[in-house]
Amino acid sequence: MPAIANILNRITVALRSPRGRDAMMFMVFVVISAILWLVLSLNEEEQYDVRMPLKITHVPDSVTLINEGPPALSASLTAKGTQLLKMNLGRTPTVNVDYRVFRSGNTMHVSAADLKGLVRQASGGSQVSVVMPDSLHIPFTTHQGFKLPIALDYRVSAGPQASLVGTPHLSTDSVKIYMANNALPDRFNAVSTEPIRILGLDKTSTQRVKLIGPKNSRVVPDSVDVTFEVEPLIFKSRKVVIEPINVPKNVKLITFPAQIDVVYMIPVSEYQKGRAQFRVVADYRKISPSSGKVKLSLLDVGDKLQNVHLSADSAEYVIERYRVEHD
Repeated sequence: MPAIANILNRITVALRSPRGRDAMMFMVFVVISAILWLVLSLNEEEQYDVRMPLKITHVPDSVTLINEGPPALSASLTAKGTQLLKMNLGRTPTVNVDYRVFRSGNTMHVSAADLKGLVRQASGGSQVSVVMPDSLHIPFTTHQGFKLPIALDYRVSAGPQASLVGTPHLSTDSVKIYMANNALPDRFNAVSTEPIRILGLDKTSTQRVKLIGPKNSRVVPDSVDVTFEVEPLIFKSRKVVIEPINVPKNVKLITFPAQIDVVYMIPVSEYQKGRAQFRVVADYRKISPSSGKVKLSLLDVGDKLQNVHLSADSAEYVIERYRVEHD
């Protein structure tokens, strides 16, 4: 504390000196000059570019806008510094377009002059030189809309250690579509999603995708969640008895070995349900006398199994013939 008191005492002595009084006077003039400069600057007009949110108001519940216009307008304003400071420090003003004022037939028409007037009003009387877009044409309808199913456009594959489970799940299976002319195009019987292309999916995934309607239409909702369920695969191996087929009545086909290993990958949920089903056959018609072997094939393989293969593609064989007795 004595040190602080000593410093304050020195400052007081310095300010009371002739040089200190001159410095104080200089600082006062600097502050006054800065205030005057700020006042003059704020009274000068400057050009300013701003994006102003657009909102359409007083739309009845029975009316559906086919499109709601752009989310914001780009405007070039000429205004005093005080107005620009107010817009910069506060929330950017919103341009409100009253449905009741600008409706005409089944369309809202807002001309370039009207749009500039709305921007001028929202910005507190600023001069408006340019507004983009320069006008608005928004169709609407009072029709209740058409309920249509969703057609999923997708091409999705799982990774090498995973499998897709069932069909993709949609957050909703149907939507409503509103047309500007209240009539659906011929043969338009479903609303398609944007194309979904995913390779090597290794876990359950949900994506938000846009819906595609015909021209001059509005789809509600305009997007849906699509879930692709994925589960891991496990490797399994099982010995299966080789089954001879297409063997003549007086012939017996014996293979060596009589059983063979079948290797496959199966989803965890399917494995828990029970053993995988398939057959291993030795086709008599595919015997190769020169090699002394018969080709083996897999039949009736379930759709849920992947990478199913035999430990060998052929087996040695012996043919036994016997006489067929006749009555």
